[in-house]
Amino acid sequence: MASTYLEVSVIASVETVDGLADFLFSEGALGLITEDLPGDPPCILIRASFPGTTASEEVLQRLRRYQDSLEALGFSGARTPIEVQALPIVDWARLSADQFEPIHVGRQLTIAPPSYRGPVPENRLLIRITPAMAFGTGYSPTTRMCLEGLEEFIEGWKATCGPLVLDVGTGTGILAIASAALGARQVLALDTDPLACHAARENLALHAWADRIQIVHGSLEALRLVPRFDLVLANLETRVLLPLLPALFTHLNQAGQLVVGGITLEEESRITAALPASHLRTLRRRTEEGWVCLALAPEKARQVVAG
Repeated sequence: MASTYLEVSVIASVETVDGLADFLFSEGALGLITEDLPGDPPCILIRASFPGTTASEEVLQRLRRYQDSLEALGFSGARTPIEVQALPIVDWARLSADQFEPIHVGRQLTIAPPSYRGPVPENRLLIRITPAMAFGTGYSPTTRMCLEGLEEFIEGWKATCGPLVLDVGTGTGILAIASAALGARQVLALDTDPLACHAARENLALHAWADRIQIVHGSLEALRLVPRFDLVLANLETRVLLPLLPALFTHLNQAGQLVVGGITLEEESRITAALPASHLRTLRRRTEEGWVCLALAPEKARQVVAG
């Protein structure tokens, strides 16, 4: 495992902080910390962590282009300085856990850090996620919408035993853990990043559903001999998701669903244009804060429901 990670720091305004945070997550940020800065108007320092192998210049150029797009939309002062530095890996999760407050997602889930000892409503399942250097804490709209899509699918599941679920690009393991909590009989969580697999295993150990989840370090090619899945989850950035769509279809049962997130509104047309060639059709669509989550199914006549 690498001994350093990449930290990208950028100053945001109150109006641009959410967009910049979501953009950094879409670029592969494994976690971020925000810090209020004094001044009038107030500003926020965003410090995003990336794997040490990240091409820093490419991230820097895309972040500058995103700042330019914000400025073109009328956000004054969007073109702020960006700082990139390599830092030694420390116990980032322990240092930042206190900044994460519990949040309720959907009708049944509550997401909280392991250190949380407060009350949880009786009708909710507690998912403990260490805010480690891996994607997916439930605080990003892309993860929240995928959790909602997962919950909706399992609520509609009619079989006596729970569905078989595949989580591609598991990150912290949040979607895999939530799947088991909601009733999946087996979950296979896949990630090509060893740091993400390590974080997912640590989070998995915090829950009673560990025996129903298998975490695999590898790509979709590692799944040649496994059965097809009732539900496939893929909360990935568009440039990663697009070429995977045909392969994701091959791992899906004819009556199954594929829930995909990490798609910006601007990128949605690229995904929908690729669906026919992948034999997929949109069932439902969610949007939040400029992001899109789609529930897809093998091609057949279904009505699209906007959400």
